[in-house]
Amino acid sequence: MISIYSLIDSNREISGLLIVFFYIIIALFFGYLISGFIRKIYLDQEEKTWIYPVSGRIVNFFERFLKEDKNRQMDFKEYFLNLLIFNFFAGLIGIIFIYFQNYLPYSHANNHMTLSLIVNTVVSFLTNTNLEHFSNPFDLSILSWTFVITGLMFLSAGTGFAASMAFIRAILNDNGKLGNFYHDFLISIFYVIFPLTILFTVILVLSGVPETLSSYINVLPIGSNSAVRLPLGPVATLVSIKGVGTNGGGFYGANAAYPLGNPNWFTNIVEYVSFMLVPLGSVFSLRLIFDKRFGNMVIGVLTFIFVFTSVVAFIAEYTGIPAQSALALYTGNMAGKDVYLGLSESTVFQVGAVFTSTGASTGGIIDYTPIGLMSLLTNLVLNDPLGGIGTGIINIFTYIIFTVFITSLMVGKLPELMNIRIGSKEMKYSTLSLITHPLIILIPLGITLIIPAVMHTFYNGFSSNISDLLYEFSSSASNNGSEAGGFLTNSPYFNYLDSLIMLLGRYLIMGIQLLLAQQFAFKKPKMIYEKSTIDTGSFSFGFMLLAVIIMVGLLSYIPVFSLGTLYDWARDFNFLVIP
Repeated sequence: MISIYSLIDSNREISGLLIVFFYIIIALFFGYLISGFIRKIYLDQEEKTWIYPVSGRIVNFFERFLKEDKNRQMDFKEYFLNLLIFNFFAGLIGIIFIYFQNYLPYSHANNHMTLSLIVNTVVSFLTNTNLEHFSNPFDLSILSWTFVITGLMFLSAGTGFAASMAFIRAILNDNGKLGNFYHDFLISIFYVIFPLTILFTVILVLSGVPETLSSYINVLPIGSNSAVRLPLGPVATLVSIKGVGTNGGGFYGANAAYPLGNPNWFTNIVEYVSFMLVPLGSVFSLRLIFDKRFGNMVIGVLTFIFVFTSVVAFIAEYTGIPAQSALALYTGNMAGKDVYLGLSESTVFQVGAVFTSTGASTGGIIDYTPIGLMSLLTNLVLNDPLGGIGTGIINIFTYIIFTVFITSLMVGKLPELMNIRIGSKEMKYSTLSLITHPLIILIPLGITLIIPAVMHTFYNGFSSNISDLLYEFSSSASNNGSEAGGFLTNSPYFNYLDSLIMLLGRYLIMGIQLLLAQQFAFKKPKMIYEKSTIDTGSFSFGFMLLAVIIMVGLLSYIPVFSLGTLYDWARDFNFLVIP
């Protein structure tokens, strides 16, 4: 009789699926564990956390140094204006710093970045996108990596989480205020992001990831008489904040597929958990902040999307295409994937990176099968369903508000969320937030396709070019940062265009969402739950939310999918009537 172990051991598809589900379960487990801590942060109860004796003193020191009173409340205009000014000057300092990096300490001879690439790089890390149009670590000095890049990673993550604090606070309060941006930012950094970064840095260093101020090390490969220079730097710190802050930018061009940045299966799990931890913890905290059934509904919908896209991507990569399957020794679509990580580990990591706004990569995305690539693109065009640190909570609430309004109209009940009446302004801003995302993707896509000088830089066929462009602009607009490639990305056209898309995807949408929060902040919740409202914790509402996410977020891109990934899939499997 065949044992279960023997069946799993002999069947790579079953063992691969088990690995996929193991990754998902372990992420959900740690997200659940941290949810209670995040709840206290969202409810302004940081003094009740175990880290308050240390972090509280640090926050108080900076507030005294900045002469900022945490009790000074800001409305939308003041909150968002301070957020923009703070981010603007940080970005400006970053551009100046990198432009003159050759004249600063810890520089080396290979520092050469054009102005367009500098702007793209700084905007990318400022907006939590981390889209990198360069692959050589030596393009930046160690000081630039340490001060500018890592600094912007902390800043962008802190900004996103601060915005989510303001959004949750606006729903709970009725004083017309969103809070104090600088206080929220400091709380985000010193209570959540910095402690977790230290924890993951220690784990990664102990697991073999380098952490040094040396820029390189000379090694002698086996069978070679000449030394090779391997780039080094503060890799462990950067990889940690890359995950914790859902940044995704890597020290090495291969990102998480480079052995020094992700040496083994254990670090692959650690890095995966690091970027899933806070977004999942924030969603789980909804069970504790609001209604438990409402929180479970949100978790259920997001988990379904995550599991579905992960399983579809794995099966697509395991199955491959007929041209690959015809090979005598076929082991799945390992093109662009490192054998030391494996197919299932690489695939579930990649799906998780686009399900959040992390964008870290464990292989060449351009080498994914058409359906595998479409699974990644689905998450991107949905604006990363789980989202980034902080911003994911806001994104899902915009979908929920839209769903509440539509569902209420369908059944003839009053549109209410958390006992707060949803009116025309709330509906207007949530709709505006949802339609802005596809617009800032599809408009640049259409313009780029009709410029011959730009399209000449593409390497593949027309359908693949459309998929590569859609991935590029979707990644920029979603502040994800992963990249399929397939064309000359480091050009003034794409450097500046992607920068504009990243800025709009970050600050325009965030501004609309905070304006939506302001409308909630003016409304006082009713004390009695009325039967005239719909049940937002029910299974039927969860189904409607999923339907709205698919219809509003996905259907806008069906024509582009038809010309890109779906066409490639039909061609590979000989389903085309006209080739």
